[in-house]
Amino acid sequence: MRKPPGYWSRFANFFKSPFERGRPTSFHHPYPRGVTEEPITLSFIVTVIVGQAYFHLLLRLPSLYFSRVSRIFDEANLNILEITEMAFETSEGCSPEEKAQAAMNMQVSEPVAPKIRPQYEKLKSSWEAFIDSLIREWETFNIVSVMLLTAILTILQITTAASDPVTRYAALFSLICSLISLLFGCMYIIRFGTMRKTYAAVEWAKAVLDSSQSVIWNVWVLLCMPAVWLTWSIILFIVAIMSFVWRTNPANDSASTFILSSTGLLVVRIAISAVLALGVMNTILITNTFRIY
Repeated sequence: MRKPPGYWSRFANFFKSPFERGRPTSFHHPYPRGVTEEPITLSFIVTVIVGQAYFHLLLRLPSLYFSRVSRIFDEANLNILEITEMAFETSEGCSPEEKAQAAMNMQVSEPVAPKIRPQYEKLKSSWEAFIDSLIREWETFNIVSVMLLTAILTILQITTAASDPVTRYAALFSLICSLISLLFGCMYIIRFGTMRKTYAAVEWAKAVLDSSQSVIWNVWVLLCMPAVWLTWSIILFIVAIMSFVWRTNPANDSASTFILSSTGLLVVRIAISAVLALGVMNTILITNTFRIY
C-alpha cells in the first residue's frame, strides 16, 4: 500500500508556486457552456505573472523560511493535536485559564502515549535552536546594515558622487532600505526572544497547515523581511558604486553635466517616498502579525 503523506510534508511545495495551492485535483469545468475562456485565461496568466514577480522581488526567500519551519515539525513526526496537548501539559508559559481550558480539551481527546515523549523533546530542542539561529541571523543583518549605512553616508559626502544623479539616488534608495532592515532586525530580535517556549511553536505549526494564507502577506514573508530589505540595500549600493566608477572623472571635480528635469526629479522623489511608505506599511503588518503569534 502507498504510504499516506505526513501532516507537514503535504505542504512542502506550498511556496513552489504561490498559486498552485488550492488547485482542484480533478478537472471540473467551472463555467457555463458557451462562455469563452479567453478572458479567464488571460486573467489567470496576468495573476500568475504578477504573483511570480512579487515572489521574485522577495528573492524567493519565503520558501526558504517555510522549508526550515516545516522541517522541524516533519522531523518531530507529531500532529497538531499532540503538539498542542503536550505543550499545555508541560505548562510552559500558560496562565491558569489556559491550563483549565487545555484540561477540558484533553478530556475529549485521546491520551498521549508515553512513546511520543522523546519526539516532543526533540521538537522542543529543535524549535529553541531554530529561534536562536534566527536571532543570530538578525543580529548579523543588523551589523551589516550599520556598516552599510556608514559606507552610504561616506559616498554621499564625495562631491562628484553626490552631484551625479544616478549615484546619488541609488545611494539614497540603498540608505532607506538599510534603515528599514535595521528597524525590522531590532523588532524581530526583541519579539522572537520570547518565542522559545514550545507553546509558541503550536501557532507556527498551525501556520504551516494553514493553506488559506494570503500570498501577499503571511508569516513566511514576515520572517524574510530583514533579509529582503538588506539584500536590496546591498544591490542598490553596488549600483551606486559602479555608477561612481563609470560616470565620474577624478580629474574633474565639477558637477555632473547630466541634470534631471523637474519632472524627472519629481518622479525620483515620489519613488523614494513610495519605498519609505512601503517600509511603513510592512511595519504595520508586522506589528499586527506579532499580536497573533
